Amino acid sequence: MKHKFVLLLVVLVAGILDCQAKREPSWMKELPLPSNNTYIFVRESGEGKTVTEAMNMALVRVFQNTANRLGKTVDALEISEALRKGTNYVTISQQYEIPINKVDQYEVRLKNGSYWVCVLCQVAAMRNVTPIWDKGERAKNDDDMVSMTKSLLPGLGQMGKGHYGEGVVALVGEVALVAGGVGCYYMAQNQYKIYNELEGDNTRKLERLEAYTSYNNLKNTSYAVWGLAGAVYVINLIRAYTMEPKPEKSFAMSTSLISTPNTVTPTLGLTYRF
Repeated sequence: MKHKFVLLLVVLVAGILDCQAKREPSWMKELPLPSNNTYIFVRESGEGKTVTEAMNMALVRVFQNTANRLGKTVDALEISEALRKGTNYVTISQQYEIPINKVDQYEVRLKNGSYWVCVLCQVAAMRNVTPIWDKGERAKNDDDMVSMTKSLLPGLGQMGKGHYGEGVVALVGEVALVAGGVGCYYMAQNQYKIYNELEGDNTRKLERLEAYTSYNNLKNTSYAVWGLAGAVYVINLIRAYTMEPKPEKSFAMSTSLISTPNTVTPTLGLTYRF
């Protein structure tokens, strides 16, 4: 029995890690909104023989992208060489006065053995403005391990990632299953009590047999419901760990300049994330 439990635990952990490894972050599909108008998010990718090499290529592209937008020039080969030698990208950004803050990265090993890495960065929204960084798209959401720990009480992990409806359903469903199992168990004990009370009463043999049959049926039902509750509990743990945080509804304002050969017009954009 002990060996079976250990094997089951290993399979569950392997399943969680496998789900996590295959899961793409939400910013791969849609860039998050900034919390203020001093920075914007950019996403760039690179490929290399190692994860570091691929990430460095992606960061070089972030520097080029930001420099072009801010009207500055950078030496891509120089930045690439500095990164290869181990210089931190923050140091490079200070040297070029191009503020960059790496928020997250996603890596995939390709069939040819090389790596593809995509990075999400916060960069200055405009020239001569000091960005005020925040923690990125998941600043107001729990991370995976915290959510899994919270889901020791079913539903809290999902709620921590913003999925309140699913969290409530998970909590109510688990409570209902456990309560149903307990109810069946106590009804079974009541039937067993009746079975014992009728012992020796030859006039009620059929009733005693029915009580014993009901006892067995209710007992087996309670075990089945508790087994289902255990399965649902494990699924909720895995779900809380692997699910993507739900972006919170929020407003975001951004400023920009629309330039023509003869005019420069300031504009203000307002975006609401549903």
